[in-house]
Amino acid sequence: TGCWQCLAHRLRGNREVEASVLKQKGKARLAEEGNRESGIGNRESGVGSRGAHQQAPLTPQSWGEQAPLTPQSWGEQAPQASQLKGQSVEFGRVTGCLPTANAFLSSTLETGLNLVTTEVAKWIVQLGVEETANLATLVGKVITLNQTNLSTETHQLSHRPQCSACGNPQLLSDRAHQPLTLVNRKKQYTTDGGHRAFTPDQTLKRYQHLVSPITGVVSALVRSSDPDSALLHTYHAIHSYGAATNNLNRLRHLLGHKSAGKGKTDRQAKASGFCEAVERYSSIYHGDEPRIVSTLGQLRETAIPPEQLMKFSDYQYAHRETLNKAGVDHNWIPQRFDSSKAIEWTPVWSLVTQTHSYLPTAFCYYNYPASKDHHFCSGDSNGNAAGNTLEEAILQGFMELVERDSIAIWWYNSLQCPGVDLASFDEPYLVELQQLYCGRKRDLWVLDITSDLGIPAFAAVSARTDQEQEGIIAGFGAHLDPRIAVLRAVTEMNQLGFHVDEVEPSETGAWDEWNQHNLNRKDHPYIVPNPEIPLKHYSDYAQQWSDDIYEDVMTCVNIAESAGMETLVLDQTRPDIGLNVVKVIVPGMRHFWARFAPGRLYDVPVKLGLFAEPLREDQLNPIPMIL
Repeated sequence: TGCWQCLAHRLRGNREVEASVLKQKGKARLAEEGNRESGIGNRESGVGSRGAHQQAPLTPQSWGEQAPLTPQSWGEQAPQASQLKGQSVEFGRVTGCLPTANAFLSSTLETGLNLVTTEVAKWIVQLGVEETANLATLVGKVITLNQTNLSTETHQLSHRPQCSACGNPQLLSDRAHQPLTLVNRKKQYTTDGGHRAFTPDQTLKRYQHLVSPITGVVSALVRSSDPDSALLHTYHAIHSYGAATNNLNRLRHLLGHKSAGKGKTDRQAKASGFCEAVERYSSIYHGDEPRIVSTLGQLRETAIPPEQLMKFSDYQYAHRETLNKAGVDHNWIPQRFDSSKAIEWTPVWSLVTQTHSYLPTAFCYYNYPASKDHHFCSGDSNGNAAGNTLEEAILQGFMELVERDSIAIWWYNSLQCPGVDLASFDEPYLVELQQLYCGRKRDLWVLDITSDLGIPAFAAVSARTDQEQEGIIAGFGAHLDPRIAVLRAVTEMNQLGFHVDEVEPSETGAWDEWNQHNLNRKDHPYIVPNPEIPLKHYSDYAQQWSDDIYEDVMTCVNIAESAGMETLVLDQTRPDIGLNVVKVIVPGMRHFWARFAPGRLYDVPVKLGLFAEPLREDQLNPIPMIL
């Protein structure tokens, strides 16, 4: 079981309001006292160094809203962090506790104490009896008592192998510098969501202890679709985003953050929501991630600069302040990268050369404490995926890259793509779903947006039929198996957009961006099937998948390599979680956000014979992709 520090780590992760209040108190205290401590954390730098564990001071400047700490201001751990009225900071996060009013009566306090006393006595007695020695109620658990209805709930505490108190805090760094070994994995489940090594039920059963508002990384899994619906299955996974804030609006946004799950069955949707939440948690910067400090020049060809990963254009960099004020949040344009500055780099593994390369740590993780004067990158979820095995996670992450690359090429070039004959897939769910949408006064259709890579990619699109404002919604999917790709597209649309008809347009969140641009079928023909191209049938797609997940991964690696691209993998799996999480990176593939540097975005339509010459940047679709 875990130690007290293991427990404290989980408790802090589920207390975002408390952490944000403590952060605000810390900011006020620091502003009052000024920067009385001086100097910076001493970290090893240069190629091959992994960083030293050094104490570093806290500065008022390090508490910016978007950049709470600078990389130079903290060592990998700060066990003697500055104390601020009972709270402290480590890894750039508030770690103390907030004194609150004691909400109990003397009688309820006595009830709790008596319960603890009884369980400790039982534990002592049971230790002396072989049959009951391992049945102690409290071992590795936290028990909560609801005084309102007298119900109890048990929360399992997991040991954190990377814990600095009872484990090895260098565990992630040691693992990252080893080769990434993949093995053959036979598929056991291929009917929904992807090709998996285990069924959704097996996944949920194996990791159910991670769902807890006390000791879990997922606070709750809540079905968000109608429980009586036989076709719409979506879940919200409530979890921490790992970021305390001193901004009230930002805090509201964080508290509303939920990962979502989808599927054609309830169990698949629930497993999907859980896995996405663990994926997000594992991708958050905690402070013990593998990294070295170096300049781009020192790392030479082993490092990949952020420009090659993000693909912003020179125009976007030159006009970033204006564009950032006018644009959608996720289309934020960072500062230019200064290659002369030493930054933190994280090792990733090439599935092509079987060697390590280095990417900016800021690119690899959410909430990395970027320097305000060199905020050249911000982490996102592109290529991040969870899986029952490492191979399964890599396959899922690669398919997400293919999906978003295909979306970008289709959307920003406004390509008119062929439609898909859903009846040809011999999947009753697809036909029944079309009928359901029709009954709700919506059309539903699917476009084939497959790129030059030849991996099936689809866009499911729906429009209202009973009003002038069509309320366009969409979902996307890509997979070697076209049936899985189509199912992922339509179930994602169920997950993301079906609720928009139940609220005012201004309350539909990102979807309202399309409403404001009056996205409709008549004026934007790229969102409907090209009438000059026959519908695509299931029989049009060659079988590219096997019965082994590893073989499918290598098929994908070879497809990317044949297009001149290398597949890289960062293992983000947290030792205390167990569910495999990776970030797959294929430099050259495009994000579906507005990033307009030269490359595939312009070249693929010409390669496919759709354009005689590439579009100019100012000719691209001005309507943002909102997902």
